[in-house]
Order: sequence, then C-alpha cells, then structure tokens
Amino acid sequence: MFFKNKFLNKLAIVCAGGVFTLVSGCSDPTPVPTTASGKTMGTFYFVETSEPFAGGSEALQNLCEQEYSRISSLISTFDKNAELYKLDDNKSTDPIEISAGLTNIIKGCLKQSKRIDFAMDVTVGPLVNLWGFGKDKRLSKEPDEQAILQAKKLVGPDKFSLSTDNNGNNFITKALPEVRIDLATVGEGLGADAVAEVLNAKGVKNYLSSVAGASRSAGTNPQGKPWRIGIEDPSTPDHKVFQAVCPLGMAMSTAGSYRNYFKDEQSGRIYSHAIDPKTGRPVDHTTMSVTVIAPTAFETDALDTGLLVMGADRALEWAEREGVAVYTIEMKDGKAVGRYSSAFKPYLECRK
Repeated sequence: MFFKNKFLNKLAIVCAGGVFTLVSGCSDPTPVPTTASGKTMGTFYFVETSEPFAGGSEALQNLCEQEYSRISSLISTFDKNAELYKLDDNKSTDPIEISAGLTNIIKGCLKQSKRIDFAMDVTVGPLVNLWGFGKDKRLSKEPDEQAILQAKKLVGPDKFSLSTDNNGNNFITKALPEVRIDLATVGEGLGADAVAEVLNAKGVKNYLSSVAGASRSAGTNPQGKPWRIGIEDPSTPDHKVFQAVCPLGMAMSTAGSYRNYFKDEQSGRIYSHAIDPKTGRPVDHTTMSVTVIAPTAFETDALDTGLLVMGADRALEWAEREGVAVYTIEMKDGKAVGRYSSAFKPYLECRK
C-alpha cells in the first residue's frame, strides 16, 4: 500500500494517522445524499455528494475506484505492474522514458518540495525503509551511523533529473542505479483530487471527496451548510476532535507523527515515522501534526509532511511568509496545543 492506514466508521471519517474527522450534522433534516466508501490501496476512502448522484452509490463507487486504480497504476511501489514500481526496479543510469502522467506528478512534487527547502523529498525511500517504515520489516533497534550515511547517498533532489526530447517524450535519469522515487506522501491527495475533478466535470456542485487524511470539497453539505472537518486530538487514543475546520471549497490534509513509530527495544526510545531527509533521522521535536489548506489536495499533501518535518515554529514562520493556511498541534507539558497561521483563520469561523 502507498496510502496510510486509517479507520472508517458509519458517522465519521476518523483518520488514525492524526488527520481529520468529518463532523456530521446528523440531527438536521437532510436531502438524500449519495455516498461511496471502501478500502483501496491500503487505506479507506469516503465520498459524498449532497444531492442524489446519477446511478446512485454504485455508480459513485465505481467512479471512485476507477480513479484510484488509475493513480495506483502510476505511483504504486507495491504493484509490480505499476509504472513507478518498474521505474524503481530499473537500475539503469541512462535516460528512462516515463509517461506524461508520472512526469507531471514528479514535477509537482519537486515544485512543492522546493518551496519548503526539500523538507519533503521523493527520494527519501531508502531512509524510510532503513528506519523500518517502508516495505521492509520494522526494526527492533536504531540503525547504525554507517547505514544511515549509506542510505543518505541515495537521497536528495540531485539524485535524478527530468528531461523532454524534441518529440515531447519524457525521461528520468538516475544519478545512481539504486535511486528510488517514492510518491506515497501525495497518494491520498491525488486520489481526493482525481475524484473531485471528475465530479466537477459532471457538474456536481456539492461534494466531499476524501482519501484517508486528504480531502477536497465543494459547495455545501446535505444540510446546506459548509462542510466541517475535525482535526484529531493527538493526545487522545479515541479520535476526539481537537479543532473543527470549514475548508470552504478548498482542499485539506494533515500529516501526523504520533501513531506510526517504532520503539528501540534496547534503549526504549520511540522514533517517529517522519524522517528528515537532511539528517537521515526521525524528527525529535514535539510537533504532532500539521494541517494545510490549499486549492488542491495534491498541494496540501505534498506540503504537510515536509512541514511536519520542519516542526511547528519553522512551519508557521514559513506559512506567514508565504501566505499559506497551516495549523499545527504540539505537545507542551503533556497537553496538545494548537497554533495557526493568519491565512488559516477564515477556516476556523465555522466553529462559532
């Protein structure tokens, strides 16, 4: 799977990666919405249109799964038939032709990564695997310094290049045979956007499209009110809502560091799955989650993990400078504390 595992129940989407809860207005009389939900590519999805969808839930579900399958065929690192799997398996350092679809995703990731000084890096896979958060088995102890240094040799924006020939064909060239591209950090956002774009094309005005921790919405919910999504409280195990947010037709995603970790059996130290590509180590600050709101879920998903790596102070400084809506949750004195950038304030008005 390349999406993070999440939990889904009947009344709310509760994202176990510390991501969000769909705050439902269950007490209000509602029109008959259409919903689709299920498990795909290792995670859960939930899509709702406020008005009846042509063909009902079955048609909506088919639409969703067709889009998710298309994305998986591009970026999965588990499906041997997926384009990215084949690319990572290719050890050539000569130019390798790739599709326009995969090229655009990689270019988009590089664009967003550059904005945050490559705190998010699509080549970080070797480090993720080394620390036990990838395909390989979980660790029982911290990897040694030499292993970290070796893995870091394969990580960085200079480890590959993209090019286009005179015929418009796209190519990627690896600096080293073992370089791998991992697009897991944007998988959820791509899924949410893909379904949203199809719904837009079909003229659907009011919907919520969510894949695990990433969502994109338009219009209003079945009660005619703004969609409300809750950011999970990282200090509780029961998925309580820490902060209600109204995305107001924008996309939203959250990266959380507190449910995916490993414990060194010798030292007892706990290591977060959020790996800093520059140090080669898990982050050690107290920031538990970072939420981003932007026009597309791809953009939010590409930014949130890197901002989590940066930590709340640096993330909020960057958000103020760039005018980006960012909400952080930190643990201070055993309590969860939320802070947000100026651009995030309008999305909190629905709590009143």
